[in-house]
Amino acid sequence: MELLKRYSISFGIAGVLLYFFTIWVEKQHENNMPHNLTAKIEEIVTIILPVKRYFEKCLDLSESQELQYGFDSQAPLSFNLHYHQKGEINYTFKEDSIDELENTFQPVKRGYYCFQWGNSGKEKVEMNYHFKILKRTSVND
Repeated sequence: MELLKRYSISFGIAGVLLYFFTIWVEKQHENNMPHNLTAKIEEIVTIILPVKRYFEKCLDLSESQELQYGFDSQAPLSFNLHYHQKGEINYTFKEDSIDELENTFQPVKRGYYCFQWGNSGKEKVEMNYHFKILKRTSVND
């Protein structure tokens, strides 16, 4: 019984230390890398966006790449393409009510760029989105 008590105390202390260490690491790396970063260079997806919810997908893009993207939905959604810099959100594209879009984006610097859709409607919305990351033929385009 004494052995069980010692192990329980040791695991409890280790768990508490690990918990606070994790919080400290997250604070040190806040806004550095999005939690929903994908490594894919191409994707075609259909999602159901619940009422009063948002969906975000982030990509690692450099100035030598070009992003082709688009979506269509059953009802208007809010949509933006943004990146985080020093705790601030910078929008490269933003619409409050849009149900379809085809666009191309050429980043001027490397960063984590995120698509974000929001459903402020009264019903869930089905949405199809796609993106493809290409190599730019010329960085000065």
